[in-house]
Amino acid sequence: MSKAVCAFEACGCKIISVADDNVVTMPVSAIDSFRLMRNVKKESASAATLPNAEFLVVGDVWDFDNVGVSKDIPPSNITAIVDTESTPVEETTVYEYRHENKTWQISKCVKYLICADCDKGPIGMVCEVAESGNAANTKLVHLLSLSSVSH
Repeated sequence: MSKAVCAFEACGCKIISVADDNVVTMPVSAIDSFRLMRNVKKESASAATLPNAEFLVVGDVWDFDNVGVSKDIPPSNITAIVDTESTPVEETTVYEYRHENKTWQISKCVKYLICADCDKGPIGMVCEVAESGNAANTKLVHLLSLSSVSH
């Protein structure tokens, strides 16, 4: 099990232990759509061309060793979640991931995750997710972008 730490050398705050069974993938475009920070040291020419990005699914904010949570995200800051009633289907981006033998779809991002020591970020987000095919099964999850931290 590795440890996710703040990507800034002057900080190095320990954020959380990364358990492989809680690592999920989503298209790399999710990082830009949700306006997440990228760890420039980890980004190389080959990494930038990968189709998927890894995220750590964390069920409770208290599971983190050290993380900050922002105020609510204004809807205008998120380009990934689009009003499907007024937007043609081909322009709607839906982000899904598989976790615990279920497929989950991000329905709304409500807050950003930041480094608690240096306030840099965002390194992840707090999202409302719904089970695909069962919209009544919803929950709040914390998604830490492993592209935004060192581990």
